[in-house]
Amino acid sequence: MPESVRERIYEAIRDGITYGEMLPGERLTEKELSERFQASRSTIRECLRQLESEGLLAFENHKGFRVSKLSTRQVEEIYDLRWLLESYATRLTAEKASPAQVAQLKKLQESCRKAAHKGDLKAWLKYNNAFHLFFYDNCGNDNLKLLLDTLKRRIYRYHYIIIQIPGHFENYLAQHQKIIEACRRNDGRAAEKYMKAHLGGIKDVLLEQFKKFPGMHPG
Repeated sequence: MPESVRERIYEAIRDGITYGEMLPGERLTEKELSERFQASRSTIRECLRQLESEGLLAFENHKGFRVSKLSTRQVEEIYDLRWLLESYATRLTAEKASPAQVAQLKKLQESCRKAAHKGDLKAWLKYNNAFHLFFYDNCGNDNLKLLLDTLKRRIYRYHYIIIQIPGHFENYLAQHQKIIEACRRNDGRAAEKYMKAHLGGIKDVLLEQFKKFPGMHPG
């Protein structure tokens, strides 16, 4: 099967998990997914294995794949790493950000703002993710980008919890704006500080919200 088709199936399953359409603990069978996507079971298996490697699925002997459960420990570990790595990438990007790059950040910010105004959660996720990925892609450190690219796949499923909290759009837009202004000034230390505050706040909110969602556990 063409790689583009396999990628489409992978993204559809990944998005189903990310957007809460497939709940923690839910079983996914090759047979059902094969029928749904009109694809071979080997193609489905490849997609499921990839999602397992990214921590979104867990494999159980004789039972198959299930959507991984979420835990406070995972949030703490993942967001502590993100806090360190992404804030550093933000500093590196800001120090050498060109006017064209700042304009690109402003464009992403405006797309986030429009999505917020419409209450379009999926559009918000798309442009918010693009905003953060901008710093991965422009930090100029290939090894740092590789680490962040690996981490981001484990981060995505937590975003849907965050965006369901009232008032989050306004807070995050304001925090993004501070980061953009620091990039405009090429003030790497300020950009790093603002990103640390932004990500630290996300972690705190996630830990508070955990008890309200199914499939959560402390360990």
